[in-house]
Amino acid sequence: MQKIKTVGGVITGLRRYFVTLLVIISIYLTSLSYPLVYAEEELKIEWNRPVHFLGAQPTLVLMVDFTDVKFSSSIQKVEEIVKIVDNFIRTSSYGRTWLEYYIYPKVITLPKPMSYYGAPSAGAQRGDDNLRSLEFKAETIGFAKAKAGLDITKFKHVIIIHAGNDEGISNSPNDIWSHCLMSKVLYFLIENYGFDLVENELRKQGYGLLVDILMHRKPNGEGHLIAGVETVAETDVPSLMMHEFTHSMWIFDHYVYSKDGYSAGSEVGVWTNMDYGPFLNPPVDIDGWSKYLLGWVQAVEVKKDGEYIIHTLDKPDEPHGLIIPINDEEYYFIHARRPVGYDVALPGPGVLLFKVNKYLSRNIEGEKSMISMFDANPETPRECNSLRKSAVRLCEGFDAPYYDQMGYSAEWSGLQRLGTFQINLLNSGVITEEGYYIEVKEFDKNSGIVKIYISLSGEREGEATETTTVETIVTKTITGLYTHTLYTTTITHETIERIVVVTVTVKPPPMAENIADYISVILIIVSVVIVFALILRSRRLRPPPTSASSNLLIVFRSK
Repeated sequence: MQKIKTVGGVITGLRRYFVTLLVIISIYLTSLSYPLVYAEEELKIEWNRPVHFLGAQPTLVLMVDFTDVKFSSSIQKVEEIVKIVDNFIRTSSYGRTWLEYYIYPKVITLPKPMSYYGAPSAGAQRGDDNLRSLEFKAETIGFAKAKAGLDITKFKHVIIIHAGNDEGISNSPNDIWSHCLMSKVLYFLIENYGFDLVENELRKQGYGLLVDILMHRKPNGEGHLIAGVETVAETDVPSLMMHEFTHSMWIFDHYVYSKDGYSAGSEVGVWTNMDYGPFLNPPVDIDGWSKYLLGWVQAVEVKKDGEYIIHTLDKPDEPHGLIIPINDEEYYFIHARRPVGYDVALPGPGVLLFKVNKYLSRNIEGEKSMISMFDANPETPRECNSLRKSAVRLCEGFDAPYYDQMGYSAEWSGLQRLGTFQINLLNSGVITEEGYYIEVKEFDKNSGIVKIYISLSGEREGEATETTTVETIVTKTITGLYTHTLYTTTITHETIERIVVVTVTVKPPPMAENIADYISVILIIVSVVIVFALILRSRRLRPPPTSASSNLLIVFRSK
């Protein structure tokens, strides 16, 4: 988004895009209606631009209860869970990122019952009312600032642990749905328009609650943006808090949303904590693409055909990923996994191929995806066929990775409630729709070193042959109207594609308009014929006698 130079222009431009602020709630709270997501298209935000979260992450932890539901856990239990999350982030980032947390020791009691904050919007069957969900966060942070005397600007993240249950687990509509409100859209707006202008416009447009939650002022007046406010229940498992804290570092969900804003199924499945990975035991690591966005791993851009080496995510060696550009909006991301460390519960080792769209912030059923995972073995494990439809979609990804020519086969029971599955990784390569050829040449399960051959021209290794281009000139005899196609090209302007066919047409000129040219040609031809006739006639005459010829020459000379 370009910054407009004049003050009035900035305000006009900012208001023009302010509908995008609706997106912040629809994306980061699961209770708003889906159509608001389209607003992000107007702003054309590169949502998946890498924004690094490195070093200490100052985190404030607040315990909250209500007039009708009291906090039953303890600060010791809360700290145990926070330490688990901290250890997960430290390990996943190879020590590059960690939580620097402070747990406010007192439980904050809000003035209303839990059902006030957790009840769904009018007419909805599940989820939380949007404004009341924001009110819940604003009241909690307001209490921490005003009554507890906490300087909120010392923190980058806020974790609110509330009394009671998580609606996503309990299915009780009056419970609060665990989620994370992240400020990524505000970050992009502030980056272009400045903190003061964005804050003022938010308040003018009626988004004062967002300001109270996410935008604060340091003692010197400088603006401070909270990266995310995470809300979880005291009964939630640590893996769910890990998932939500990953949101607080601006990583989006990898599963598929339905058009009502709720989950419609799996996309990346068990291969990331941003999809179904948190439900494994132990919970699965963050995927390689998300780590790349966070600045935790390095990825090599593939610019030419060749063999590339990457390392599995469980070890710190670099590089961990490969990027194959497709166009200005999309690219492929390749990384490798094996059942080691946080990934020990995975179905098996292998290479994962993601297709990423930089300008989308979620996968929506029936729409273009933010991220899609290629399934190396699209024939699902036979055990999947007996599952219900929603589970089959998840099951299809159990054998999604590519492996080397040796193949991999083993039983896996990572999801005990669904049963045991036979995993067979029998596919080592793929040709993408763009014609790129990708093949796993070697996967060393012991060392975690993976060799991958990539050909941008689609040629298998060793098949490339030297070719010579010969220019051919074609001569055509035309007897009338003739049209010849020179070339065909595709022109793309923003989202519109046009196929352009360039042709040349040869047409003889009309006789009536060019009679003089034809007469000239005829006269020239007649003249040439006469000249040739005279030449031939002169050659047939007998030569005169020698003496006469000489006398004649002398006479001529004497004159």
